[in-house]
Amino acid sequence: MITLKKLTWSNCFSYGSDNELDLNDSIVTQLVGTNGTGKSSIPLILEEVLFNKNSKGIKKADIPNREVNNGYDISLTFDVVDDKYKIDVVRRASIKVKLYKNGEDISSHTATNTYKSVEKIIGIDFKTFSQIVYQNTNASLQFLTATDTNRKRFLIDLLQLDDYVKYFEVFKELSRNLGGDVSLTHGKIATIDKWLSDNFLEDTSLLPKLDLPFYSEEDEEALRSLQLEFENISEISKKINKNNLYKNQLKSIDLGLAKDFLNKNEIEDTSKLRETVGKYTSEVAQETKMINKYSELGDICPTCDQTLEKGFSEIRIKEHKKIKERLVEKATTLKSMIEKKEEQNKIFRVMQQKVEDFEDLYRNIDHSLSSEVPDAYELEQKIAKIKARIKDRRSRVEEVIAENERRERHNTRIGIIEEQQTDFQEQAKELESKVQTQEEKLSYVEILKKAFSTNGLLAYKIENLVKDLEELTNDYLADLSDGRFSLQFVVSNDKLNVEIDDNGKTVDILALSAGELARVNTSTLLAIRKLMSSISKSRINVLFLDEVTNVLDEQGKERLVETLLGEENLNTYIVSHGWTHPLLSKIEVIKEDKISRLDGQS
Repeated sequence: MITLKKLTWSNCFSYGSDNELDLNDSIVTQLVGTNGTGKSSIPLILEEVLFNKNSKGIKKADIPNREVNNGYDISLTFDVVDDKYKIDVVRRASIKVKLYKNGEDISSHTATNTYKSVEKIIGIDFKTFSQIVYQNTNASLQFLTATDTNRKRFLIDLLQLDDYVKYFEVFKELSRNLGGDVSLTHGKIATIDKWLSDNFLEDTSLLPKLDLPFYSEEDEEALRSLQLEFENISEISKKINKNNLYKNQLKSIDLGLAKDFLNKNEIEDTSKLRETVGKYTSEVAQETKMINKYSELGDICPTCDQTLEKGFSEIRIKEHKKIKERLVEKATTLKSMIEKKEEQNKIFRVMQQKVEDFEDLYRNIDHSLSSEVPDAYELEQKIAKIKARIKDRRSRVEEVIAENERRERHNTRIGIIEEQQTDFQEQAKELESKVQTQEEKLSYVEILKKAFSTNGLLAYKIENLVKDLEELTNDYLADLSDGRFSLQFVVSNDKLNVEIDDNGKTVDILALSAGELARVNTSTLLAIRKLMSSISKSRINVLFLDEVTNVLDEQGKERLVETLLGEENLNTYIVSHGWTHPLLSKIEVIKEDKISRLDGQS
């Protein structure tokens, strides 16, 4: 049993400093105030001090009072069996959390780890705590009027059955993977079966090799002899044809004039004459140079600077011109002589080449050969006949060889296929065994998947919890409606329906009046809370009921108070806008100058 005792806070939400609430003072306490004063903020403050978060998801920056804007402080004392605990939270720029057990500081080095210690001590997670400690009409009404799917989702969340959903997803994924493995293995088996079908051998007998036909060497020898003879004849024919060509060429060469010319003449060397012409040419150039020199000479000697005789240059020019003319004449005469001798030498060489060509042709002629080319036609016919016989025999041999190769390929294919068939048949057996194991595993997983599906254990769990919820709800409903109404949860075709009995008549929940619906709704709310408390690891002494009295008539409110006063180990805070009960403790939330405070706690 967890007993929440004293909650104190400063500057949280709309509240100012030094607020205190004794959570274990009265069995039923009225928490009264107008809209916006901060009544519903108190459960949020309680969540923040224990779990460092709140069920509305309000950010830390929005928790401090905007009018003060100086962080906030929260403190809570509580008992767990015989141990006394206190938690202090101070938040400014950062958070500081202190946890005490029987006066001893047991805080961790970090706020995160300290909060983990708190959750471990109270044994309840944030979600469960919020559902047990804080209830409003919307939660139960949503459950009553929701669709089957949403109603189940509500129960799953409320009763923390998410693990069943997680297990279902795990087995669903495992089923999908195993199903894929089974399909893959079946695919491999199908592939092997198709190969075995495509490569089925009706006849596995091996074909013997054929003997090669008799092959005569005589024809080959005769052919070689005839071919050799034919080659000799062909060679002789080539020589005779060439001989005859040489003879015809000799007939075209006339040596009479050539020999006569060669006897009368010889090749003369003109190199000395060319040297002389070169000498004359050089001397002509020298004389030209002297003429130009005297032509440019004035009256003064360039060597001794003495005055030259009149006409000296003209005399010298005339002398040199005469010498030049004689030299040019001599050079011209020699050139004409050289040209004639070169032309004669050219004719001599032509004649000489004719004689040499004749002699070469004469030397190439074989005078032992006749001029008649031998006839090889008969020999060619013999060779053709022998070649035909040999070709025929070779063809038959090649056919036998090709057939033997085909038979060899046939025999090899049969051997390979038989070996592969054995391997594939063994693989098929292994795969059949493997797929059997996989299918067995898949079968087990399918059972587990079905077990943790919404129609399996989860449905069974919900069905049993629904029965408990139905019983608890009807207990409260009997008190709140003076036995007029009862509620029944009907499970049919995996659906969860709600039926209301009004003095023996079944009515739709949406057909109830606002007051009637409020009684059913409040009863369900209290039942949900009690069920949650019963299945949780720890029980908590505090319950906030937010605005549950708004739609109840006076009789309904009275019966609600009576019911709450009869609850054991429970301190209930009825949050309302202004309704009060004379027998109940009352705390008023007052807001002045934008600052809220508690008033009237007793």
